[in-house]
Amino acid sequence: MARIFIGVAWPYANGPFHLGHLAGAYLPADEFARFHRLKGDEVLMVSGSDMHGTPVSLRAEREGVPAEAIATRYDAVNRESIRKLGLSYDLFTTTHTPLHAREVQDFFLILLRAGFADRRTAESPYCPKENRFLPDRYLLGTCPHCGFEQARGDECTNCGRVLEPRDLAQPRCSICGTPAEFRPSEHFYFRLDKLAPELERYLADKSYWRDNVRAFTENFRSSGLRPTPITRDLAWGIPLPLDGYPGKVFYVWFEAVIGYFSASKECAERSGDPEAWRPFWDPASGVRAYYFLGKDNIFHHTLFWPGMLLGRGGLALPYDVPANEWLRLAGGKLSKSPAQSPTASAENPLELPSLLARWPADVIRFYGALRAPQNHDSEYSEAEFDSIASEVLSNQWGNLVQRVLVFVRDRCAGVVPEPPEGWTAESSEVGRRIRAAHTQITAEFEAVRLKEALELALVEIREANRRFQEAKPWSAPPAERARAVYEGLWFLRAASTWLAPVIPASSEKVHRMLGLAVPLASGSWDRALEPLAPGTSVREVTPLFPRPDGATARASPQPPTTAGATTSTVPRTAPPLELRAGRITSVAVVEGADRLYRLEVDLGPKGVRTVVAGLRPHLKPEELDGRRIVLLANLEPRKIRSTISDGMILAAEWEGKVHPLLPAAGSEPGAGSTENTEALPRLSYAEFEAGPLRVARVESSGPARSQATIGEASVEVAGSWPIGTKLVLRLKASGEEPAEVLVLDGGKPVEVAELVGAGARVR
Repeated sequence: MARIFIGVAWPYANGPFHLGHLAGAYLPADEFARFHRLKGDEVLMVSGSDMHGTPVSLRAEREGVPAEAIATRYDAVNRESIRKLGLSYDLFTTTHTPLHAREVQDFFLILLRAGFADRRTAESPYCPKENRFLPDRYLLGTCPHCGFEQARGDECTNCGRVLEPRDLAQPRCSICGTPAEFRPSEHFYFRLDKLAPELERYLADKSYWRDNVRAFTENFRSSGLRPTPITRDLAWGIPLPLDGYPGKVFYVWFEAVIGYFSASKECAERSGDPEAWRPFWDPASGVRAYYFLGKDNIFHHTLFWPGMLLGRGGLALPYDVPANEWLRLAGGKLSKSPAQSPTASAENPLELPSLLARWPADVIRFYGALRAPQNHDSEYSEAEFDSIASEVLSNQWGNLVQRVLVFVRDRCAGVVPEPPEGWTAESSEVGRRIRAAHTQITAEFEAVRLKEALELALVEIREANRRFQEAKPWSAPPAERARAVYEGLWFLRAASTWLAPVIPASSEKVHRMLGLAVPLASGSWDRALEPLAPGTSVREVTPLFPRPDGATARASPQPPTTAGATTSTVPRTAPPLELRAGRITSVAVVEGADRLYRLEVDLGPKGVRTVVAGLRPHLKPEELDGRRIVLLANLEPRKIRSTISDGMILAAEWEGKVHPLLPAAGSEPGAGSTENTEALPRLSYAEFEAGPLRVARVESSGPARSQATIGEASVEVAGSWPIGTKLVLRLKASGEEPAEVLVLDGGKPVEVAELVGAGARVR
């Protein structure tokens, strides 16, 4: 049995959680905790509301209320979202408790006595109009790295770089806009520089960390660690335990990381065993400590917090920091700070209370897990959210559960049948596949490759659907029918176990319908390998993911306005697409962006376009240079990382990989679709997504219409196409069949890589 400590980044209590928070940190932590509990491991997962951060003070000033009122309000809002989403914290507390304040002050005094904290006078930003010093978020300016004009005094929310106030160009007060002055002020500093040799030794064996985490950490370490201020001039926060420092409190990032330690002690006290925290912090206990957070907090968890722990001594250091990237909306970072983000508002449909009012918790969790920005930024899409809910959850997993269990109910008297004579779990081909998948999925969870674990489970679900369909138990001989049904039921048990960390409520519903014990108990992970006992009665079969009714119709969030772009309401009929054959002539990495390339695309007589594309995790520069592609040429230009991107390279997503579409052989650069493209209007991103693109395979063909499959669904297609042809379809709004085929150069269909299957998304 392993001992696992999980610390989850402390969210500021200045607004409701949004989908970016969930997908980036809170859900991955919960998946990991649930997996280890199912394995039977000893787990402690803690976090809480950061009540003292400057975002809380800023919101309070704008609303004209005390900071504590803001923090208390949003702590309650976010706790309700946590409850509804089933995030399984052992303790979710706040930084506004006497125990936490005491631990922070004690931690500081230990570092001070050990020589790892000292006093320094330095020039700090000051607002002459407000007559006060300006800590971190009270200061705005231009980032020296990416040119973002709304960078804060502590970090740039566009490129993720940690900043010092002096780094900003045109620094100004975020309250009144007055240019900031720099005046001397005395503060305490944490001597991170003194711990550089120990930190280097600590980092030496972290080759298993994610590439982005190692690279980010090494960039900071190699540039030289400096003394870091740990106090601020504010009224709201934990005061220094020293006389003579009125109006100074601890910097929130010094205070908040200590919350992992204080929350562990608080959890122990609440359990009735005040010493229960010790095994999770004792380096000799074999504990592995994991910290889940976003990429803007990497420095604080791979250098700052380990440095604090080394300075104090005697406490377990982070074993892994599986930081995620950002979930973006039309290229912009999601935020709950009204001063920083055009996506943040009382009506923001990506805030969790709004999502929870429209979707079941497991649907939100599933989308967040599947689109988690694990290795690179990912983009939110309302159309994709809908399609994932319907095509993956309902049509694939929910449909499989329904088909197998209804067959057992109606054709097997509602009980698990006996397998055919001579059948054994060891000799079964399905059994071998389940065991192999279980081993792989377990390994991916252990390595915190959560998306890979989920994608492996989905591959098996697609295969199980195919297997059950081909077996045709409704017309098969008795022995084959018994085999198909018995193995189908075993697979439902296995798959619902694999999915339990991601969608726990529906997984338990499957177990309940199978006649198994719920909730899933500690140590039940490997029971996925056990077939069901013949004669077990299935319980009432109900749809796993019922379709939402009209009362839960979904609102479509508008992307933030960017240079050269406007937002608009999505029409029922999506405007036409202008497609062009192109050739990539130049590939450059976008500085500070792990997933982006800046590409020059030759469109022949139509000129050259600059396009920013998120292809870096999937294709090397040499694989793109000279490559023929299909460009969506009438998409409104968008500013991405200081570059105007004029168009979109269309690519199919299949089993975790991205495959750019190809023009038909012989199509020259600039060859277009059959529409009159000269007069086509520009499309907003929302208008483009109003007609989702999917890969389909033609199954039958008539004089003017063909029938094609998209995963488990069937769709009518305009035109007569050879059976077996793979097409890219633009789906129309409900009732507007047939689907449109994407073509170029006189009606030639765009081509899809051989590896891409029917049902793949194109974007």
